[in-house]
Amino acid sequence: MSRTAFLTALPKVELHVHLEGSIAPDVALKLARRNGVRLPGADGGPQGLRAAYVFRSFRDFLRLYIGVSRCLVTVQDIRDVVVDLARRHAAAGVRYAEVTFTPLTHRARGITADVLWAGLATGRAEALRQYGVVHRWVFDVVRSMPHQAEATVDFALGMDARDEGSVAGLGVGGPEADHYPMEAIARAFERGRAAGFASLPHAGEGAGAASIWTAVRSLGASRLGHGVRCLEDPTLVDTLRERAITLEVCPSSNVVLGLFPTIAAHPLPDLLAAGLRVTLGSDDPPMFGTDLLTEYERCIDAFGWSDDVVRSIVRTGIEDSFAPQPLKAEMLRDLDAPG
Repeated sequence: MSRTAFLTALPKVELHVHLEGSIAPDVALKLARRNGVRLPGADGGPQGLRAAYVFRSFRDFLRLYIGVSRCLVTVQDIRDVVVDLARRHAAAGVRYAEVTFTPLTHRARGITADVLWAGLATGRAEALRQYGVVHRWVFDVVRSMPHQAEATVDFALGMDARDEGSVAGLGVGGPEADHYPMEAIARAFERGRAAGFASLPHAGEGAGAASIWTAVRSLGASRLGHGVRCLEDPTLVDTLRERAITLEVCPSSNVVLGLFPTIAAHPLPDLLAAGLRVTLGSDDPPMFGTDLLTEYERCIDAFGWSDDVVRSIVRTGIEDSFAPQPLKAEMLRDLDAPG
């Protein structure tokens, strides 16, 4: 069996992928034409748009991310991108995904909650029907807009009322900075946790250990998006290990956005050596020239991972997901099956 076949056959989950950032160039162009949105490089077709995925800074990345997000206008648009993501997940052997979506960004440009709820619900149902992939949502707050936190919780509650069990948790995204204190959204996250939504913030990517401490102490994080800079503080590493707070590590994203020069220079081996729980994610796959299989391939090449190491990371993802218990048990059985 080839390495790609081995990786594809593993019963994988993906816990760190953004819906807006997952839109493939050909789909983005179709939506842009449908809704009269101008995208950079669009005159050159999908290859032209893909060529625009070059980022000198996190700000460059956000500019393109927001531009692509503007292509989502109707129920059909949202349904289409959810189903296309499920198609690609199924082809890669991903059975379950927790997909981040930023609802208030779309609400702020006039898209109604009903349109967003309907698009996500119909897309999720069609993804399961066509491809057997289960999606649950993580609704995130842009950290520079803490006033949107309560409304994001309200949106999550509305989504769960419309499509029960579809919401896994609440997240926090956007650039990390001291002048965006997460304490401002702590009460909203407390309300979300009381409603059964896990706290799944990004932290420890653009900022260091202090940002992670805030995510743990103020937001009650169950997992951390990225979290790779925890190694700057040994006490923090001990806390993450003792509390079994999983890191959703996205190596290609970290390289493209300039945190590390290469995959080989990524601290992922040090995170594992410290006894931390780690799972892999693709973050915004077309924008970073990757997908979940590619993340595994690149890590194997860079770090010399054995099949056993790969299986252990796949296991961590399954165990620390919020997949329905029967699905989680099925994936673990299949992971342990001989052959």
